[in-house]
Amino acid sequence: MTEETLEKLLHRLLEGELDEAGRAELNAALLESAERRARYLSVSAIHAALSRHALAEQMLPDFVKPSHEVTGNTTSQPASRFHISLASLALLGVALIAGVSLILLQAPREKALATVVEAGGVQWKEGSPAPETGALPANQAMELAQGFLKLRFPSGATATLEAPCRFLVKEAETLTMMHGRVSVHAPEGAQGFRVDTPGGRFVDLGTEFGLAVGSDGNKPVVLTEVFTGEVEVLATPTPTRLMKGESRALVQDEGNPTLLTTLDESPILLVNHAKQLPTVTPRTDTDNLALGKPVFSPGFYARKHGSIFPPDRLTDGRLNDSGVPGDWAFWLAPNEQDGEFTVDLLQPETIARLAMQNTNNRGIGDRGTDTFTAYGSLDNLSFFPLVQGQLPRIRKSEREFPFHDFSFPPVHARYVKVVITSHYRHPDRPPTRTDHGGGLNEIRIFPK
Repeated sequence: MTEETLEKLLHRLLEGELDEAGRAELNAALLESAERRARYLSVSAIHAALSRHALAEQMLPDFVKPSHEVTGNTTSQPASRFHISLASLALLGVALIAGVSLILLQAPREKALATVVEAGGVQWKEGSPAPETGALPANQAMELAQGFLKLRFPSGATATLEAPCRFLVKEAETLTMMHGRVSVHAPEGAQGFRVDTPGGRFVDLGTEFGLAVGSDGNKPVVLTEVFTGEVEVLATPTPTRLMKGESRALVQDEGNPTLLTTLDESPILLVNHAKQLPTVTPRTDTDNLALGKPVFSPGFYARKHGSIFPPDRLTDGRLNDSGVPGDWAFWLAPNEQDGEFTVDLLQPETIARLAMQNTNNRGIGDRGTDTFTAYGSLDNLSFFPLVQGQLPRIRKSEREFPFHDFSFPPVHARYVKVVITSHYRHPDRPPTRTDHGGGLNEIRIFPK
């Protein structure tokens, strides 16, 4: 309904000219919108106030009326049409307020299972419900493609979801996470808040904790870390309680749910977005020729529990070592190898600059690019040098990883090959350890 239509209905209502069909149309419009109800009550209040003023003048005793209205002849004069109309409007307004209230009481809205209280950089998957404020639709799967959402539940529990993720709310004080990352905060009084995953249920006992819900390609893999307080994991035959600083990987080994203290021999570290919301920075790579383009590599690191880091992640636009098992956002070379990869721009382009974001393998610090040489080619057979460079190590405290630019004279090329010539290792591990290698989070290629 347009604002003009609403105003016409209100005018007809207050003039006493609204028929039954008009009343039904107005009532339906008021039920649909809190803003319309506020407008209706405001208009009704103004008319009611005017009516009260007019009626008061009519009912004043003679000794308080203005002297020019009191004469020796006390014969009553009929009330003006204006006064009668306002009196009728006042009574009609009261009756209609009561009528609308009755309708609203007869058709109350259900209490929201969860409400969006904060959002940033949100883009929804095509076809997904797309709430960015207010109540979430109940029992509808939603898929966030970019950005983050912070949800609040009636108990006061909050859940901060980071894209990409799929989720729904279908029960009171319960979030169902099918895929993606979430950080939960349950204050005093919100104990018992639950997160259901394909691997099992996680019950918050008054705490902050994180989850990364992914898969190994066939079965769910769920990572959790307790930042403060205590969490109960209901997945294995015996419930497991985790305390502050503890983390686990919930996997399926031979069909049985199992909690592991490491994920494929790597420690489990998650980011606490309940403490600090994800940073949303405006896209500055609109002329990035590499975004979404194919990437090839002679090899990449892969283990069985979703620890897979293929080269196509180098141009997917996801940053800062984000992701979940089976869907990590960065590339890692095989153990003990520096590694190399080639980006196919699909057609010859003029290029003059590379921008790279390094990795530290999710805070583990055992991988990343040190020095490299980049080459260009038109046919993927004959390559010519573009630039040599070095990337600093990502510090463990860095949540937003920097990009580093490497410029060169403009050239025409379809393929860009990056050969890593040295990589970072874990500073505290002995040289005999084999779990180290090259890696990179993202590469961007620009025409200037």
